[in-house]
Amino acid sequence: MDSPGKFLKRERETRSISLEEISNFTKIKQHHLKAIEEDRYEVLPPALYVKGFLTGYARYLALNPRDILLQYEKYLKSLMPPEPVELQPEAPPRKKIRQWLLLSLVLGVILSATFFILNPARRPAEKKSQATSLSLVSSSPTIHSEAEARPIYQSQQDQF
Repeated sequence: MDSPGKFLKRERETRSISLEEISNFTKIKQHHLKAIEEDRYEVLPPALYVKGFLTGYARYLALNPRDILLQYEKYLKSLMPPEPVELQPEAPPRKKIRQWLLLSLVLGVILSATFFILNPARRPAEKKSQATSLSLVSSSPTIHSEAEARPIYQSQQDQF
């Protein structure tokens, strides 16, 4: 596929039309027309002006301006380097986060257990509460007998 500049130049030369004649009719400066034919779009004004130049040039040559503009856009896209493909992030980083979470959870449980086992303030309170509860149960027969008592339900009360 030809670039739009080469295509327009070939069409102009086929019709034996000079750049000066096109420049006089379209009011596009000759050096702009020459830059278009040489596909040096970087020396031309912004793309909006270039599209206007291409439209005027194509109309003068009795060509479809839309076709020329499409050809121009395709040509510009062909000049651009392809966009780099971004790789998807791999699963291992997520796995590392899970490992750190699990490790910190296990470490927290171990530290909590160690704190409760080795905490000296907790031990005497446990021994005192166990001693008082054992002495109450063994010394009081009324408490012991109350523990064996069963609740009476409404149907049992009717029998008495």
